[in-house]
Amino acid sequence: MTFLQRILATPVSGNINDERYWSSWDGGPATASGMSVTPTSALKVSTVWACVGLLADCVAMLPAIIYERKPDGSRQRADAHPLYDVLHDLPNPHHTAFEFKNMMQGHLLLRGNAYAKIQPGLRGPADQLLPVHPDKVRVQPLIGGGKRYLIRDPDNVERVYLDDEILHIMGLTLDGQSGLSVVAHARESMGLALAGEQSGARTFSNGSRPSGVLKTPGKLSKDGASRVKESWQSAQAGVANTGKVAVLEEGLEWQAIGLNNRDTQWLESREFQAEDICRWFRTPPHMVGLTSKATSWGTGLEQMSVGFVTYTLMPWLIRWQQAISRDLIIAPKKYFIEFLVDALL
Repeated sequence: MTFLQRILATPVSGNINDERYWSSWDGGPATASGMSVTPTSALKVSTVWACVGLLADCVAMLPAIIYERKPDGSRQRADAHPLYDVLHDLPNPHHTAFEFKNMMQGHLLLRGNAYAKIQPGLRGPADQLLPVHPDKVRVQPLIGGGKRYLIRDPDNVERVYLDDEILHIMGLTLDGQSGLSVVAHARESMGLALAGEQSGARTFSNGSRPSGVLKTPGKLSKDGASRVKESWQSAQAGVANTGKVAVLEEGLEWQAIGLNNRDTQWLESREFQAEDICRWFRTPPHMVGLTSKATSWGTGLEQMSVGFVTYTLMPWLIRWQQAISRDLIIAPKKYFIEFLVDALL
């Protein structure tokens, strides 16, 4: 970055009209199902938790190796390269390599971007990689090309960082400046899954059966009707009262109304939502415990592993590799990084 660019990139205050500046997604607008879906609340859906956990753990467990290209076309591990220890063992004093990659991949999956400050030190220009929560970052393109990052630091002051000071890994992007959040685009699917789960919980809370009416041939006063309702609720509602014998007096008769769970295909609907969420994360359902349907990737463990690595995991690994090559490796024609996927295959 030239001296002139550094002068032009002076610190600026945050834009108070930008919702991301004041909010970190929590309490976001409700979906059509009535549920508020944020990257945090989305993790309450077991399928989202499983998909994010699977992909984040797989990326984190794979060793990131720095290689040196030889004149004869071969390659050799560059154990002495300053980045080798940073990426393979300890990115910073606070996180192991697994924890760092796990956190960054989680940010990528839920928010579409992963950021880390590049801090020079004893191990070279990239002595430490300090992860930054994506909700604290705003990206601004520069007129002459490149971009800068406005980051709200722990002291709540927004500071400017240039593109050579930040490791930025993007998910799917439409503008080349920042990635798209899966949760933001899948809010309706995830909201429907949350609503289905809440509906099931309330069904059990209200007596594990559809709503109904108590009928009597006589006429009840307002106080009498209220007393009968409260008595029925206390005796029959809740999981603890499931299966208890109901005692009806003075000609009272229970009549259920509406459809039961089988008629409304409630369980089938929940299974469909789980599969739909898998599509958003491009994760094969059988990898997150959905085994009711056979996979089309073959029946052998090796075939399924190859399919998962090739079509789901590898695009993420390539994003990591190319971002590291661009932001961290000074001589990318001589050195390159590669994740070892042999253990998964």
